[in-house]
Amino acid sequence: MPQTHIDQLSDDAKVWVFGISPALSDEQGALLLRHVDAFLAEWAAHGAPIRSARELRDGAFLIVAADETSETSGCSIDRLFGTLKSLERQFGVAILDANRIFFRDNGNVRAVPRAEFRNAASLDSIVFDVTAERLAQIRGGFEKRAAESWHARLLG
Repeated sequence: MPQTHIDQLSDDAKVWVFGISPALSDEQGALLLRHVDAFLAEWAAHGAPIRSARELRDGAFLIVAADETSETSGCSIDRLFGTLKSLERQFGVAILDANRIFFRDNGNVRAVPRAEFRNAASLDSIVFDVTAERLAQIRGGFEKRAAESWHARLLG
């Protein structure tokens, strides 16, 4: 099914947020999106196309969204992760490592291992919530002060 623009999906659309480190250049980002677009154009669960969209933010966050009415099976999600694993190798970046915390450092997106976050950031640091599960969470608070996020527990 042809993918749609992320703005065309409802707030209830399912999302997966993949932090990319180090961040991609504009050229690398465009190439990554071409690969992701090719995957999404064929993405299906049990033979049913998945209406989906994607967005790349700051070269550091790939957001993949699926219409809430589209079925996403374990196998279809595994195929998405397999594609991203291949892209990790191709670009020499981490995409699937869930042990990283992303925050702004002097305006740039920085990723550190969870264990190092306490020494690298403060409650005033701007953090990114890569645990979002619905598009509304991306639209309404993807970036916020650590003090206003679950990240505060890691700093206390």
